[in-house]
Amino acid sequence: MTNTDRIVLMVALSLALSARAYAGDTQRVSEPRTVSEPRTVGELSTSTVLAFGLMPPTAFGPSLAATLRWLDVSMSVEARVLWALGSDPSDTPIMGPESSVCVGLLSLCRHRDAVFLCNFLQSGVANAALAGNLKPTDDSNLPWILTSGVRGGAEWGLWRTVELRSFLELHVALARPHLKVGSVQRWQASDVAAVAGIGVAFRVTPE
Repeated sequence: MTNTDRIVLMVALSLALSARAYAGDTQRVSEPRTVSEPRTVGELSTSTVLAFGLMPPTAFGPSLAATLRWLDVSMSVEARVLWALGSDPSDTPIMGPESSVCVGLLSLCRHRDAVFLCNFLQSGVANAALAGNLKPTDDSNLPWILTSGVRGGAEWGLWRTVELRSFLELHVALARPHLKVGSVQRWQASDVAAVAGIGVAFRVTPE
C-alpha cells in the first residue's frame, strides 16, 4: 500500500469516526429528559359535611384534613366540628340547635384513577344543649362517640395542584353517646350513621 493510499484510508477512518460520534451526540441531545415525579406528596383539604345519625337532628359543619399520599395509597388525619341543624325533630325535643359534635378521624385510603375507597376510625365527644328547661343527669350521661366505617368518593382535577372532591361515609357505632334526664334515657346515638361531604384538596409537592 502506497503512502497516498494510507493517507486516504486514515482520512476516511477519521471522518467515519467523527460522523459516528456526532450522530451519537445528536441522538443524546434530541432525547427528551425525563423528570422523575415525586412519589410521596402531602395534601391539605377542607370540606363541608352533612351528617345523619350522629345526633337526633341532622348536623353539618367544616372538616379539615392533612394527608400523606404515596403512589395510590394515602393516610389522613381529619378534624370535624358539626352543629345541629335545628332542634330534635321528635314531638318532645331533647337536643337544642346549639348541640354539637367534635370528632377526629384517622383514615387509610386506596386510590384508583379518579375514585378512592377508605377505612377509617372516628372518635370524639358530643355536646348536648338541652331544649327547654330539661336538666341532664350528669353522672349517667356519656358524651363520647367512637365509630368505624368505610368512605367512597371521587376527585376531579381543577388545576395542577387543586382537586374537587366528594365522598360518602357509612359509620358503625362502637361507642354511642347517650343522654339521661332524671332516671330516663331520653336519647342515644344511632347504631349506624351516614356522612356526605364535598370540598377541595390542595396538593403540596415536595422539591
